[in-house]
Amino acid sequence: MDTPGFDLSSLQQRDTVTLDILHPLTGEATGTRVEVASTDSTTYRVAEREQRNRRLQQLQLGNRRVALTAEESESDALEMLVRCTVSWSGVREGGVAVPFTPENVRRVYTAYPWLRRQVDEAMADRARFFESSPTSSSASHATTSA
Repeated sequence: MDTPGFDLSSLQQRDTVTLDILHPLTGEATGTRVEVASTDSTTYRVAEREQRNRRLQQLQLGNRRVALTAEESESDALEMLVRCTVSWSGVREGGVAVPFTPENVRRVYTAYPWLRRQVDEAMADRARFFESSPTSSSASHATTSA
């Protein structure tokens, strides 16, 4: 007898996706592409643990200040984006290609918050990182109804 339920193997999760960066005014593709790791990826989990360990170490060293400041929280979020940005193409400033390095990623995300927001939102959108398993006949796309 077949028990009702969801076949977990009907979905495949990818660790990264490549997103097309959209123009902040027109919404049109810019030709810039950014590959980013998911919040379920090993890359993200390792970076998250390192941030937690750093905070715990600060507590153990006598820094009893438990609450994060807004600046520290923003800095941690930026560093997470930098760590989870796997590659990019088509990033240009002043007509010159910007090489992919952690320093350039950090600088670009700081200088262009609209681009950073697109990457951040994509990274947080778990659905982007899933696809139906090609071997599963029971996989179906989710729908919404009013």
